[in-house]
Amino acid sequence: MNNSVENNGANRGADRLLDLIDRVVRPLALWMGGALVIALALLTVVAVCFRYILNSPIFGAADIAQLLLLGAVTVSVAYSGRTGGQVAVELLGSAVSEKSLRWTDLIVNALGAAMMTILAWQLYQNGFDAADYGEASNSLLIPFGPFYQILAVGMALYAVVLLLEVIALLRGKIVTRESESLEGTE
Repeated sequence: MNNSVENNGANRGADRLLDLIDRVVRPLALWMGGALVIALALLTVVAVCFRYILNSPIFGAADIAQLLLLGAVTVSVAYSGRTGGQVAVELLGSAVSEKSLRWTDLIVNALGAAMMTILAWQLYQNGFDAADYGEASNSLLIPFGPFYQILAVGMALYAVVLLLEVIALLRGKIVTRESESLEGTE
């Protein structure tokens, strides 16, 4: 999943569907994900202070931290995929033509969308299984079922991102994965 065409700002807005999904996943990741990461950091600092300064650890802090981290990942995975924030090995970029690279991107995105759809469905089903089997966090016994289903929504959103990128590629549009949040920081 690499850039089909180098983006230096001139190609932004090449596809309306991608602009629309960007307007959904960016605020979700930056605001909700940011709030969850801040909450996780505050919880960690408070838990460490209570444990080492007051010699009184917070019961269940690890459970809450685990679920906050899961929430941050859930709301951020689609934005990360949309902006190229995930690890990728780009071996073909300099070895093949632009047309071949476009088709490779199309196939990889289509396979990724299919895989994320299956993953989302399995996570959704696992939420019901977790409820049936009583899966819960260790200390506070917070049920995992709803969190599986929340994670399923995050994976489904990423599948939508990949599907919209496939549609844009099929329409001959340019698909870029440059983060807007880092513009002007170079």
